[in-house]
Order: sequence, then C-alpha cells, then structure tokens
Amino acid sequence: MDYYEYTIELKPRMPAADLLVTELGESGFESFEDTPLGFKAYIPVSAVTTETILPLTNWDENIAQLLYTACIIPGQNWNSVWESNFQPVVVADRCVIRAPFHEPVPGMEYELVIAPQMSFGTGHHETTALMVEKLLTMELAGQTVMDMGCGTGVLGILAAKRGAVGVQGIDTEDNAVENAQENVARNLPPAASGMSAMSVEKGDERLLPGRRFNLILANINKNVLRASLPLYADALEMNGNLVLSGFFVTDEQELKEIATGCGLIFAANASKNNWSLLHFIKK
Repeated sequence: MDYYEYTIELKPRMPAADLLVTELGESGFESFEDTPLGFKAYIPVSAVTTETILPLTNWDENIAQLLYTACIIPGQNWNSVWESNFQPVVVADRCVIRAPFHEPVPGMEYELVIAPQMSFGTGHHETTALMVEKLLTMELAGQTVMDMGCGTGVLGILAAKRGAVGVQGIDTEDNAVENAQENVARNLPPAASGMSAMSVEKGDERLLPGRRFNLILANINKNVLRASLPLYADALEMNGNLVLSGFFVTDEQELKEIATGCGLIFAANASKNNWSLLHFIKK
C-alpha cells in the first residue's frame, strides 16, 4: 500500500499542532510524527479525498500560519522510512519493543522483536504504548484474546507471552497479516503440538459472530470503533474485558455512550499526549 506523507509546518507550533492532529485523525490520517516545526502525517493514498484534507485546506490562519507539502511513499519503501527512525521502545520499565537489527536491552521482563515493515504497531505511537502498559497490568493467564486490527501483532504477542491462550489477530491488510505472522514466528515458538500461541487472519469485525473471547483489544481509529462496538460486545464472554485505543481524549464520551448502550460497563481510562485508552467490562 502506498502512503501520502504530509509535512506540516506551523507558526507558532503549539497549540495549533495538537488541534490539527486531532482534526486529521478524525479525518482518516493513521499516524503522526512530531518535528521541530510541526509534524508529519500519514494516510493511505487510496483514502485521500477532498474531504479528508479539509483540515489543511480550510485551516484558519488566525490560529497559526500553516505550510504543508505532500509526497507519496511507495509501499516497498515504507520499511526503510520506519527503520531510519526506529529506536527501541521501553514501556513501563518492563517491556522493550525492538527491531531485529537492535541489540537486546538487558533487564527487561518482556522483549518483543518486531519488524514493522508496512504495519502499524512499533510502540512509538502513544496508542500502542497505552495498550502495552494496560496489558502489563492485566491478569492474562488462561485468557482467550482477540487483537483487532493487529498490525504488527505486537499486542497479541505480548498477551501470549503473559499467559493468554488461543490468541487470535485480525487485520484487513494483506501485508499486515503477513508481517504479524512473521513477528509471531519470531517471538512465540510453537507449542509441543506444533500449534502457534497466536494465529492471524485477514478480515474485520464481520469475522467475530460465533466467536467468544475473554479479552478483545482494538487499537483502531474512532470511526471503525463506533461501527464495531456492538460486535465487540457480542463477542465478549461474560465478565470479559474490552480495551480500546486509537482516538483522542475528546472522543471518549462518545465512545463511552456507545459502549454503555451495548451493555458494557466503563472500568478505566488512560491518556498520553491527548491520545486515549478506554477499558470496559461486560457484566
């Protein structure tokens, strides 16, 4: 998949950058990278329309002066873009996420070796870090887990390392499924039966009916979460946990209301740089 990389400069940078990132995230942009003068924003080429870039084209210059440029990053070059900026990430002083070309980090309880390729989930983004931090606090032994929009597979892999069983991952992109399968093989040796601790398949929430899980993880954009919450709720075992991220703090109330309408009970939240995590329980 080819991506547009938008390089955005703002003068003054703050608080305009936070405001614009929020608007672009709601418009369909998938990831962001801070720069000294602003930030970079990434979106699949196929997703760009006049509407998706309205936050840029209709920007209010009274807030800040804005300049932006855009270029296409071909899919085959995406990995080199990641590697040029990818440094090991340590979460909660317990878990390191590193690439195969990094040296091991001593003293870590959990080590996840992730080759990101074109997939999302290296721990650098706030939402992945929030999800990892949450998983480190949960009792996962013997729990069945579904990692929706699994990307690199990093969340499901950590769940399996922490004792979860029958871990499954789903993603809509062929490259993400292939990448997650490779990362599973790299991090989770097969059991004596030859079965892997985590399986990955291509698809979306429409694969959930008929399946049941103790824990569902979904680090996906708000629009997908809004549409999928009823199916997530149905796929949870009683007393099961749903952990969501991929949206901003300003979106929390809307998602809480939808989740409550699906019979879920709000349990906890967390945030990092305006990105949010919500935890619900099915009672």
